[in-house]
Amino acid sequence: MIYPLLLAAAALTIQDAEPAAVEVDVIQTSPEFDAAMDAGDARKALALIEPDTKACIAANGGDAATPEQQRPCILLVSSLAVVLGEAGRTAEAVAVARRAVAIGETFDGSTGMSTLANLTLGAALERLGRHGEAEPAFVAALASAEKILAGDPALATYIGRRANNLVMLGRHAEALPLARRAVEMAGDTIEGAVFRMMEGAALTRLGRLTEAEATLRISIARLSALMGPGASQTIRSREALAHCLEQQNRTQESVALWREAVAMRRAEGDSPDLADSLSGLSVLLVRTGEYREAEAAAREALAVRLRFFGEASNFTGLAYNNLGLVLLESGQIEAAAEMLGRSVEVIKASGVANIDEMIAILTNLATVLARLGETGQAIDVQRQVLSYAERAFGPAHARAVMARNNLAVALGAAGRRREAIPLLDANYAAAKSLGVQGQQIAVQSAGSLAAFADQEGDSAKARLWYARADADARAAFRPDHVQRILLGEAMVPF
Repeated sequence: MIYPLLLAAAALTIQDAEPAAVEVDVIQTSPEFDAAMDAGDARKALALIEPDTKACIAANGGDAATPEQQRPCILLVSSLAVVLGEAGRTAEAVAVARRAVAIGETFDGSTGMSTLANLTLGAALERLGRHGEAEPAFVAALASAEKILAGDPALATYIGRRANNLVMLGRHAEALPLARRAVEMAGDTIEGAVFRMMEGAALTRLGRLTEAEATLRISIARLSALMGPGASQTIRSREALAHCLEQQNRTQESVALWREAVAMRRAEGDSPDLADSLSGLSVLLVRTGEYREAEAAAREALAVRLRFFGEASNFTGLAYNNLGLVLLESGQIEAAAEMLGRSVEVIKASGVANIDEMIAILTNLATVLARLGETGQAIDVQRQVLSYAERAFGPAHARAVMARNNLAVALGAAGRRREAIPLLDANYAAAKSLGVQGQQIAVQSAGSLAAFADQEGDSAKARLWYARADADARAAFRPDHVQRILLGEAMVPF
């Protein structure tokens, strides 16, 4: 997402860069606009910048003018693109940012005008969830900034934005060193605390959960002190911590953080960020078996994203996926298939999806195919998911272990138990080696092994695996969770 304070700081830095190289009188943003940006008030900032930008364009040839004619408007156009994105007018933000890039390219590179415009375009595309399309703009912005801002703390903005783009693309190992460099350059500032949140998110995705939690708690503390506990970036850092705690199987702590985030977002007013909080809460409520509340949250998140982003966005595609997941887990298979199919269509329309998104969507799709009796297709999709996970994260990572478990379950459901059982046996050990991060996967592996052993007529082995599954479930799930209930029912005949 866009961070207005960071982009405002970048704009101010660019205004000061190599002034002798600017051959025209560039119109500056107003002090009132700068103050609104510093306060993070996007609505007030938009009311100030939009008429100023329109007046500048009208005075310099109008909408049909060439980029060269509109050079005096470069800072106004770039700033307008930023604020349009923050105000939810995301499609307009991209169009305005593209205009800023075209104008910026008419300046000498040492002015930084093109640098700022590319940063703005990348941020606008990222706001729409078009992360792959945003990458070239962020790459170009950083390459230019490295030259004109060498040694300047303002360079941290460009490094941090590139790091965030890599996180959104699922390339966490590449993102981590950039995020750390941005933190070091920015120091104990709002920007530094935001970059620290990016660092924590990358660590979480890489499975380095203890480091991630410590990093995120520092980010929250500094953002609370510098911006306030209810500020948008503080909330986002708390959401990142909620995800980290979820990965450690500290479910109740995570649920509490997500509920607080939803309440805080509602207090902010109408914003696309509410959908992020609702989506995070709905996914976690599925894990705790609270399907009715999860479905309500997922449907509201989808409605918010459709309103702000439309159909051609990664964010909307993921909202369809999340709703499909809730419907799937609550037994509404046909409705789940419809939502997941729509998710795939929207993700394809949006451009490049990151690997985490594709793993989640394809896994859910494979589960629906299996429940609809299309076992061959389900196995093929699960093999594709496993290949993605192993290439992106390595064979011992939690995502690969989960994908391997899902493939084995699909094989067993198709009657290919002799392939499934040894795969699950090895995967159970891999899940246990992950510690708390693998507890729930271990329960699923042990439960599936028990069921397949029973189907093979080996009652002794089935009892052994059910006992292991029950013991693991006591550590992984609360007593009233559906997994505990189902295991209890399965163990009755024994």
